[in-house]
Formats: sequence, structure tokens, C-alpha cells
Amino acid sequence: MLKMRPQKITAYFFLLTTLYGCAPLVPSNYLSPSSMQARQKVNNQWLKPRLIPVNTEMLNTPKGLALLGPAMRPKPYRIGAFDNLNIIVWGHPEFSTIATNAIASNSLSNTSSKASAATNPIVIVQPDGTIFFPYLGTLEVKGLTTAQLQRKIAQRLSVYLRNPQVTVQVEKFRNRHVYVLGEVGAQGMQALTDKPLSIMEALSAAGGINPSSADPSHIYVVRGSYLQPDVFWLNAQTPQTLMIAEHFPLQENDIIYVPSSMLSPWNAFINQVLPQFSTYYTIKGLGQ
Repeated sequence: MLKMRPQKITAYFFLLTTLYGCAPLVPSNYLSPSSMQARQKVNNQWLKPRLIPVNTEMLNTPKGLALLGPAMRPKPYRIGAFDNLNIIVWGHPEFSTIATNAIASNSLSNTSSKASAATNPIVIVQPDGTIFFPYLGTLEVKGLTTAQLQRKIAQRLSVYLRNPQVTVQVEKFRNRHVYVLGEVGAQGMQALTDKPLSIMEALSAAGGINPSSADPSHIYVVRGSYLQPDVFWLNAQTPQTLMIAEHFPLQENDIIYVPSSMLSPWNAFINQVLPQFSTYYTIKGLGQ
């Protein structure tokens, strides 16, 4: 069951009041479910979006829970090209990017002590998804979680060290992103980190919904394959949906789209957003 933290009640009340104030002055059926799920031709390809309403009614049905349950489970961050990594081999500063002696001494006492600083630079994941690590050579790390990379390095170091203890941290997240488009304060790209990013957080980071031009009753999250994308539809004018949006984690390459309140038909959304999916998958194919 979703719970709202007490300190956010005031903020949600203010947001809900603002959203009611920017309700669209257009017919209620201009974005009907039947038009949303109809096949659309974009870039000479027929697309079949799957519309998934995000509301309490859907969550209370077996079919809705099967669709929304997996989407609302946070996924661990997976390392990618250009991420900056700190790799610590405890007790072996010659392998580490952080002075482990200093970390240990500071955690055990308040007295200052000098420890040999690690001389190894931060590890940057290369464009091909690999890193170089002393004694181990080139390692494929793209797509791994930090826990998986820890185990991989520890296993290979065990040839040289007895029971190595390894910690991997992402110092800078530079690979995985989501996109916020449409009637928001600042459209653009937002980085994903090891902390799940919710729909509410992404909209807030984008400057919020434009109260004078946005249609808060039709907020979309586009996800999945280009030819058959999943389109999650939220009506942000209900308190229940706002609570769900706070717990709805975004995934890599998700597109949040807030349409205009001034006659934004479904085909306009398709023609504005889905071609960007096509461009992304074309570029992704060239880079692999």
C-alpha cells in the first residue's frame, strides 16, 4: 500500500491546487483510449503503442497489477560508458582509488591520523564499456551492477590476494538518462543514479508543469521498444495518482511528455515524441 510522508502533504496540496487550475479547456474525448491505442504510421513504419493507465483502479485488478507491478519496481543502476568509478580493495591501497587506511581510521576514532593516500586515479569506463584494472587487465563492466562488479573483481584478485574485500562506487553517473519534454519549465535530459528517480521528482527537477499551458490530466511516460512502446498515462489531477507518481521509478531512456492544454490530439503526441525513439534506436545501433 502506498503511503505519503507527512512532510509532503502540504507540497502535494499546493501542487494539486495548481494542477486543477490548469485543466484543459477542450473536449474530454480529444485523447480517447481508442485513439491512443490505434496503429500509427511514423517514419513510414506502423507503430502499435500499448496504453497503460496509471491509477488505483488499475492497481486493484489482476491485469493492471501484472502491467504496473513490474514497472513500479526500482531497478538497480547498471554501469555504462563514461561512468566514473571508485574501486576499493580493503587493506590494499595500491589497488584502490581511495585511501582505505584513512577511511578506517576516521570511522574508528575522532583523532586525526596520517595514512598513505591512494595514488590510483578514478576509473573511467571506456566507450566500449571496459575498464583497466591492475593485474587483471581489461574488464568488461558495461551492464553490470556495482555488486556484480565487486564480485567479478574479487574473484579475479583472489589469484593474487587472500580473500580480497572489494567495494565499487559510482563517483559520477554519466551514462543513463531520461527525458522530460512538453509543457514543463525546462525541457531536457536528466541523469539516472543509484537512487531511483520518480516521475514526480523528474517533473520537479524540470521546473514543474507549466500552469498556464499544460494538460495535467494527460501526462505520459513512453517506454520500451520503438515499434510497440508502452505508454503509461497519468491523470495528475487526482491525489491518488500523485501518490503513485511519487513511487513510480523511471528507467533508462524513458520519455516523460506533458502535452499542451490547447487541443493536443493523440496523433500530435505520436508525431512529436515517437520519432525521437526512432532516432535513439538508430544512433544506438550505429554505436554498437
